[in-house]
Amino acid sequence: MQPLIAKRFRFFIRISAFLLKEMLEIMRQPLLLLTLVAGPFLILLFFGIGYRNDARALRTIFVLDDNDSAVAKKLDEYAKTLGPQLIFAGKTTDLTEAQDRLRQGEVDLVAQLPNNIYNTILNNQQAVFHLFHNEVDPFQVDYINVFARVYINEVNRRVLRLLTSEGQIDLSQAQDTIDAAKESADSLSKLLQRCAETLAEAGRGAECDSNTAMEYTQDLSQKTDELSQIIEQDLRFEEALQREFGDGESTPDAAEDEITLRQIRDRLQSLERFADDIDQYEAQLETLTKLDTDLDGLEARMQDFLNIDPNILVSPFRSEVSSIATVQYKVNDFFAPAVIVLLLQHLILTFAALSMVRERQLGSMELFFVAPLSALETLIGKYISYLIFGAVLAAVLLSLIVFGMGVPMLGSWLSVSLVVLAVLFASLGIGFIISLISQTDTQAVQYAMIVLLTSVFFSGFLLGLNTLWQPVRIISWTLPATYGILLLRDIMLRGTALDLSIFMPLVAFGAGLFILAWWLLRRSMQKI
Repeated sequence: MQPLIAKRFRFFIRISAFLLKEMLEIMRQPLLLLTLVAGPFLILLFFGIGYRNDARALRTIFVLDDNDSAVAKKLDEYAKTLGPQLIFAGKTTDLTEAQDRLRQGEVDLVAQLPNNIYNTILNNQQAVFHLFHNEVDPFQVDYINVFARVYINEVNRRVLRLLTSEGQIDLSQAQDTIDAAKESADSLSKLLQRCAETLAEAGRGAECDSNTAMEYTQDLSQKTDELSQIIEQDLRFEEALQREFGDGESTPDAAEDEITLRQIRDRLQSLERFADDIDQYEAQLETLTKLDTDLDGLEARMQDFLNIDPNILVSPFRSEVSSIATVQYKVNDFFAPAVIVLLLQHLILTFAALSMVRERQLGSMELFFVAPLSALETLIGKYISYLIFGAVLAAVLLSLIVFGMGVPMLGSWLSVSLVVLAVLFASLGIGFIISLISQTDTQAVQYAMIVLLTSVFFSGFLLGLNTLWQPVRIISWTLPATYGILLLRDIMLRGTALDLSIFMPLVAFGAGLFILAWWLLRRSMQKI
């Protein structure tokens, strides 16, 4: 029994020995422990501080047919007061010029205003705002679509408020008033016809029901007054549309309506003298015929507005969003260049981070010191070897996504190659610096993982740089992946030339890292 118990205790003693050994091994590396705990925490902290959920403001240039139109004159006032997410970047009459500025990144959006808005609305159609963008990010494309709907709804709301303030009413009551007026005129016409026939048969002195005729005349006059008020409101509504969306001048139809109303009032005054001019039946009948013709004309004019769909009056504008790019992108097309850059950076950085650590562990650093080999020659040799390896790896990955997955390659392969080499060059600098400050393989790998985690959050891989607070973007510009993602997306998906304003800082950044790595290596070799 005793040997069995002793055997079991020895089992736990041996296990506890390994436990103590590993705990002490971890505690001997306080820098690694601090990195493992504080690194991810600091990354999340800075990301939380720097992330901005504000809607992106879009620099928008407007394209019109005529800079002297009523819409052009009101554009400055409307565009600058619609909201903070729309930055008014000017107006032009040249759509091609505006789209060129969009391709060059000078503006974010081109808004082409519809032509002949006034007649389009009268023709029972919505006027269309055409919006053009050059985005390849699917999230930004969705944002622009929402942006277009929100701002078109705001324009529609302002137009509706304008028309309401101008006294626009339900014009359908005009039809009922015209029908009632025509019915009164028809009744009066029949009465006058009977009076004329009685006068012809009985001769002068025959009596006619002048009281009934006067009632019909007064009823017709009342209906005409109601119609006059409706027409005046119709004219104000039409003038409001014309003032906002037309050429600013009164339409011929509006002037004709005013003339017709005056003619109707004159004819009614003539009919009201019926009792005094009892012998003038034929003249009164002719007046009623002309009056009926005038009412028919007003009825035809009313139909122009009665035929407008209420939905058009409430929402006279709509938007259509389209891209100036020649290729329609899928989500994997957008993320493919970023994945390539992130993979290349991490793999090459990790290999370089392990390089010098292993040299020290194998004792090769002592051989480098006694051999006629300088730190600069050592570093250049390692750079070239890893650059060749990384270039072959990049060629394989790019071939797979372009020819295997069908990701567009609209730009130059030479430009892509230069960007890849620059990313590899800068990533090697970070890797060798990590290798020279690390004591073990574990430290080097963990530092490399911290760089990868930082790149996922701050390089623009998942979220655009515009979502980060400006001071926090400093972290982004210390990562080779940030430069590579921006450059490769533009070259591959937009077909643009190599942007030297981004490429040259990447090369300079890589050169600075190379100099720092050389200085650390030389100091390390001198201490041996």
